[in-house]
Amino acid sequence: MIMNCLIVDDEPIAREGLAEDIREFNFLRIAGLAENAFQAMQLLHDISGVDLVFLDIDMPGLTGLDFLKLVKVQPLVIITTAYPQFALDGFDLGVVDYLLKPISQNRLGVAVQKAFEIFTYKKQPETISPLHDFIYLKCNGKYEKIYFSKILFIEAANNYIFLYTAEKKYMTYTTLKGIEDKLPANMFVRTHKSYLVSRHHIDLISGSELVIHGNKIPISRNFKNTFRKTIQHDIFGHR
Repeated sequence: MIMNCLIVDDEPIAREGLAEDIREFNFLRIAGLAENAFQAMQLLHDISGVDLVFLDIDMPGLTGLDFLKLVKVQPLVIITTAYPQFALDGFDLGVVDYLLKPISQNRLGVAVQKAFEIFTYKKQPETISPLHDFIYLKCNGKYEKIYFSKILFIEAANNYIFLYTAEKKYMTYTTLKGIEDKLPANMFVRTHKSYLVSRHHIDLISGSELVIHGNKIPISRNFKNTFRKTIQHDIFGHR
């Protein structure tokens, strides 16, 4: 599986140097080079199927961060910059990684491998059918079979999620919404923008939190009413 890449940097030496390093990875193909964010937008429009963008931040006219806010169809993004102070802003905008120049080949390898895992995960066919009572999650390059009944709760963190069972904690690259869409709606309920819990494993509900297997899970104001309506039957039965 090949990822088509776009390099966006206003410095010619930086563009060509990064392009040379990227060619060392056989799963990456350079689809285009852009010297500013405006040119990058045009290339994204003209080139079909750009999967990954290597994006500089400090560019004339429009910064890399502004570009991320404006682009509508956003591929995966790895920021390449000399400025460490924008890392939090970058991760808030969903970038895969944040590389500081000068970029070592080893550090680049970590970033592109992370991007490739996200890319291949998104390309996988649906892993659940109505006849199944389990899901396969790709964790550390392997597919783990996890039964719905074993899932305690799921926690989101940036572009990946942690899935907890009583025996193990799993990590995979996806969003909370992405995993929620693959689980039975009658078994799981959102309590917070970052938490999805199993209705069957809730041990205690008190105020704005609940307890599952000794873990305290917040119930946010935005999800409180929906959560209580969803579990009303669990609490009161058929009254």
